[in-house]
Amino acid sequence: LKQRGHRVLRYFGTDFPERAEIEFAYGKNGDALRLHTIDGSYALSDFDVVWNRRMLGPKVPAHVDPRDREYVSQQIRFADASLRSLLREAFWINPYDAARNADHKPKQLQLAVRNGLKIPETLVSNRPEAIRAFIDRHPSVIHKPLIGAAWEENDKTLSTYTARVRSEDLPGDALLRAAPGIFQAQVKKQFEVRAQFFGASCFALKIDPARVEYGEMDWRLHQNGDMTDGSVTLPDHVYQACLKQLRSLGLVAGAFDFIVTPDDEWIYLEVNEAGQFIFVEQWCDELTLFDAFCRFVESGDPAFEYRKPSDPQRLADLIEQAQP
Repeated sequence: LKQRGHRVLRYFGTDFPERAEIEFAYGKNGDALRLHTIDGSYALSDFDVVWNRRMLGPKVPAHVDPRDREYVSQQIRFADASLRSLLREAFWINPYDAARNADHKPKQLQLAVRNGLKIPETLVSNRPEAIRAFIDRHPSVIHKPLIGAAWEENDKTLSTYTARVRSEDLPGDALLRAAPGIFQAQVKKQFEVRAQFFGASCFALKIDPARVEYGEMDWRLHQNGDMTDGSVTLPDHVYQACLKQLRSLGLVAGAFDFIVTPDDEWIYLEVNEAGQFIFVEQWCDELTLFDAFCRFVESGDPAFEYRKPSDPQRLADLIEQAQP
């Protein structure tokens, strides 16, 4: 973006309040709203686009007295929310409230059906009898967490992934009630698709999970560039349903995941409003997502349509330029 002539600030939410400061002044002559960071001082009116890339919230400074930490936490959380509110006139990728709403998979599934997307048979529950009955009804069932998690155990970092679950795998009822989960009938795969939308533009990658260990469950666990046969085009009815899903969630961008069955049915899994997309261009350089994203940022248009130039800005070239 800097090469294209733009002024860019990379801001870490955890910098506030120790390494970033707000200064909102109001008076008879109007307002003067500024954000001070380690990279400089900026008027909020200068920001025309905000890429909300998994931004973390503020941190209470370690030197604050334990008796005051709750008070300080409240003040900086509300100040952080005020900063986002004051930037609402900018073009957000994605709007903060919509992004948080889209994190809720049960809402996504409800809207997906309404918008014409096919989904697996699904149960979201912590009711033991409902979970056991669902598993008994289907020959193969997978479990997903409502939100991904990671934790430390025996000097290793463990993460949650999609896993097959059988009746004999279930804990007692008390633990089933303690942690609600997503249970879905397992869908047979011909291949999977990651489809990145910027506005109305779609860049879809075909993924063969059979080429990687554990791919039948979750290809992200051992992902690599040998898993793809290149780009794929969404059927028009699926493309139109994705646009409806984005609009229903209030999003302007998102990474859709699909399973395509042996019968060529497209089964919607989710849309990640902050999904990774740079790997798509790394695996398939004909999909110039980096150039498209920069043009999307420049456009400020929720209905952005990418027109690939003869000489697009390519990720590989930028990486080469950045090497020491």
